Amino acid sequence: MGFPIRRVFAVSVALYFIYMGVSKVTPILNSDLHSEYKSSFAGHARVFPGRFGVKIDPDLYRFVFGVVEIMAGASIILGDCGYSAYFYLHLVGYPEFPLLVPVHPGGG
Repeated sequence: MGFPIRRVFAVSVALYFIYMGVSKVTPILNSDLHSEYKSSFAGHARVFPGRFGVKIDPDLYRFVFGVVEIMAGASIILGDCGYSAYFYLHLVGYPEFPLLVPVHPGGG
């Protein structure tokens, strides 16, 4: 009984990641959210890589975050579990993601 519920939850979280990733990459789904991301990533690109002396174009920074979220969401849906998404999401700094990965029945 618990496994289908966990799978539905994992797929819904994956769809959320895909939706937010697509919203960062293109204004097709939500143009207001896309324009909000454009303005917020302009500030993020100055702060995070700027600490290390690296200059990154805000549009490229937003595009990379969006593509990584889309890949992570797709790997959760296509895979049997979300372990393949760890790598993608840790690249962009989602340390809380391991709490969302479903546990296989019979596994730990």
